[in-house]
Amino acid sequence: MTHPEIVHLPTRQATTPPPFRALSFCTGMGGDKAAFQLAGIACETVAVAEIDPLASTVLAQKFPGVPNLGDITNSDINWSAYHGTIDILTAGLPCQPHSIAGKRKGIGDIRDLTDPFCDIVEKVQPEWILVENVEGYKSSEGGKAWRTLHRRLRAGGYCVADRIIDAADFVPQRRKRLWILAHRGSAGVSPEALLAHAAAGAAGSGVIESEWQEAVADPAGGTSVLYPPRLGTLVASGSGLCKPGMTGADLHFLVVQVDPEAGLIVRRPTPLEAIRAQGFPDDWLDGITFKGKTLSYPRICQLVGNAWPVPVAAAILTLVQKSRTQTQTQEMAAAA
Repeated sequence: MTHPEIVHLPTRQATTPPPFRALSFCTGMGGDKAAFQLAGIACETVAVAEIDPLASTVLAQKFPGVPNLGDITNSDINWSAYHGTIDILTAGLPCQPHSIAGKRKGIGDIRDLTDPFCDIVEKVQPEWILVENVEGYKSSEGGKAWRTLHRRLRAGGYCVADRIIDAADFVPQRRKRLWILAHRGSAGVSPEALLAHAAAGAAGSGVIESEWQEAVADPAGGTSVLYPPRLGTLVASGSGLCKPGMTGADLHFLVVQVDPEAGLIVRRPTPLEAIRAQGFPDDWLDGITFKGKTLSYPRICQLVGNAWPVPVAAAILTLVQKSRTQTQTQEMAAAA
């Protein structure tokens, strides 16, 4: 698959940082891991924490050597054992308490993990934190969860910033998400600037609409295919994909194709097209089984709909790595 262009690292210095040691919470199908790979950044995932049975099965089969800690609220987990050993903590915190598709109870929803997440951060103290959530995380219950996260991270010595980035600037899918980036340690590092540069990197890439469509096209679909400029937002329910309807939102998923035998047809995106619309490699789910069976389209929709848009995360991580390299270079120069 040809990925849309993202911000690239400049030529590396003679000495580069060691691989990121990462903790990954609410990992899903491994969008953060795919982002590290897309950005060309070495990463050692120390552990993941995922409770969904389907996503956990994918992670176990793709990354068999990485332990899954399960529920991060489990009091039996000794988070202090990771203190000072983690370079970056990534998390796709549950969106259900904050999404406009739900009741938006925010912190009052038992599924919200804002406070448990902050408790863990205090014990682990990673250098970097990258969190993704829906736009509503910033406004549900008057923005209580968002304010709590910012307040507690800053109290722990972190510089924190957030930015809403539309994945449509990176992939052929409308997907506005809130990205929260925090850094603890060296002065002079600006998470706000890094997020701004990551977002601007896509806008200035020069990729034109026809190239977006080529990037998502499934070869099995034939040559005479007309894609919408951007797909609608992929969701775990499969709405618009494996659960077609005729609402306004569903119409954003219609693909028009000329079939040699059937003539003009209107169809939904294929599983491969859905995977590509999130920026994952074509083979990301190849060979994965669930309960002894090949993944069905509804299962793929569930995974993809809950995933990170990979190129967005890759653009952010690229700039985090650049900042990390510059900081190390400066520290080495000061010590010389």
